[in-house]
Amino acid sequence: MMVATLLVTFALTVGLALVVLLSVAAPTLRRRGSRFMARVDAAAERLLPVLREHRERAARQLAERLEAQRRTARAGRDEHRAARAR
Repeated sequence: MMVATLLVTFALTVGLALVVLLSVAAPTLRRRGSRFMARVDAAAERLLPVLREHRERAARQLAERLEAQRRTARAGRDEHRAARAR
């Protein structure tokens, strides 16, 4: 288990370092016409709609779950009040 944690931490650290480096270097690479940056931009253009759809679906599901919990809690309070009124 400790090795898995170490590997995940390493992967996240390296990934974050790459993101920071690319965010700093991207404008210069784009100005110079870098093929690598063009590939990164193309991949991002393909990925963004998928990620947005996933985020919207997750938000809808969360809203539905919260609404169901709210209805359940309200029904419980209403039953409790009705029982006290009797």
